[in-house]
Amino acid sequence: MTQTRWKFSSLVFSALACCVAAGVVATPSPAFAQDDKEPPKKSQSLDPAVAKVLIEVFELMTAEQFPAALEKLNALVASRGDRMKPFDKATTHELRGSVKVSLEDFRGALRDFQIAVDTNALPIARQNQLRYFIAQLYFQLQDYQSAIRGLNDWIKSSQAAGEKVDTNAYYLLAAAYTQIAPPNYRSARSPAESAVNGAPEPKKNYYDLLNMIYSELADRPKRLALLEKMVGFWPAEKGYWTQLSGEYSGAGRDKEAFAVLEVAYRAGLLSKENEILQLVQYYSFFENPYRGAKMMEREMAAGVVKRNRKNLQLLSQLWSQAREHKKAIPILQEAAKLADNGELYYRLGQVLLADEQYAAADRALVNAINKGGMDRDDTGDAWLLLGTARFSQAGPDDVATMNRAREAFVNAQRYGKVSGQAAKWVQYIDAIIATRAAGIELEKRQIAEQCRDLVKRIEQKRRIDQLRGVESVGSSGVASPEQLAECKLKSDGAPIDAPAPEGETGGGAQVVEESASEQ
Repeated sequence: MTQTRWKFSSLVFSALACCVAAGVVATPSPAFAQDDKEPPKKSQSLDPAVAKVLIEVFELMTAEQFPAALEKLNALVASRGDRMKPFDKATTHELRGSVKVSLEDFRGALRDFQIAVDTNALPIARQNQLRYFIAQLYFQLQDYQSAIRGLNDWIKSSQAAGEKVDTNAYYLLAAAYTQIAPPNYRSARSPAESAVNGAPEPKKNYYDLLNMIYSELADRPKRLALLEKMVGFWPAEKGYWTQLSGEYSGAGRDKEAFAVLEVAYRAGLLSKENEILQLVQYYSFFENPYRGAKMMEREMAAGVVKRNRKNLQLLSQLWSQAREHKKAIPILQEAAKLADNGELYYRLGQVLLADEQYAAADRALVNAINKGGMDRDDTGDAWLLLGTARFSQAGPDDVATMNRAREAFVNAQRYGKVSGQAAKWVQYIDAIIATRAAGIELEKRQIAEQCRDLVKRIEQKRRIDQLRGVESVGSSGVASPEQLAECKLKSDGAPIDAPAPEGETGGGAQVVEESASEQ
């Protein structure tokens, strides 16, 4: 209220300076009259004795010796009281009210100003000015209804007189409307607009009040236009930028909302985590996730953005969106360890699977399922992805890994959303394993047939050698020992041996017999 106090004092000083110094007051213009029927007051002069005291008081006030000034005025009122003529009384109380304002005795000032007005002895211009002071004092004392009545009356009288209304009166009137219970924002709008539009240069408190009124009235178009001006007048005020961005967003103008926040960030105005995260989300929304991720890493390093599970998850999503899976994976691993459920391990498994890190995806998805806490659809999908990760690790003959994949797909069949797809995987793996088994069996039969044919040829060679009188040594010339060993191995241990040399006993003759009988 310091500004108001000095405004009261300076206005009263200027109004009283001439009359106190000279002891007279000039006749005012009829334009200041409250009522067209009220005749203009005649020129009046102060009683010389009263004028002498008031001149001394005025000098003390000029020297800012307000307690001494008040003491003289109290003595004057006490000694002369009702014996003073109306003009002297009104002037004395007018001056004492000004002193009390300077001493911040606002209730006392209000009483003195009201006595001066009620005396009805002052020129109309001073009467009206005192009414304005009284309204301001009611505002200062938080009697807002009385302030509203007084300000409205004063504004009407000034407008009727063709005088320019002080923009501060409009501001106080609008502010008073917002302070009553319940606040009357609709009535506050017009005087607040008059204060903003009538000020010779932008006043921040005027704009702040009107901005609040538009916000309460949900008048987005007018608030947007006002905030656009405010960021131009006071570019260092972060709140104006964030409010403007919010209004753009509420109006569906997300590009403008994004642009406003970006300008504020570049100007170094955004320093809170929620502000940074909002801008990061805009980068993601407008398909610039790489820039958002870099910003988030920078602000995490600076300590502005916390390195918690939620923020790490967002950072990993940005890297994934930017197709930077190598950067997304370690961030998501860190976030998953901090999570209370398996959801993030499930997401990690998805990313690892997309990056063809099948063994790591297997581990992540097992962690997701074991940790639990996911909804039914995600749990089913985790089993399905686990089966996919395991199947992708299996080689052509790795039946054990295929069976592990099959187990995962069987579990996935319990979840309706993926049951059909999982059943197809089970059928597919069963077909692969069956085909492989049939192929092995066929191969064994073929090898057995080849081995029998090999033994037959070895026996035939021996007989020929006998007829020629040539000594026959094993399978020489027909098959090597390595071939015979391989034949035995591939035929799953079938008794396929080289014939024994002449005169030896063993299984060779028996094999031949068996072969001959099979033929």
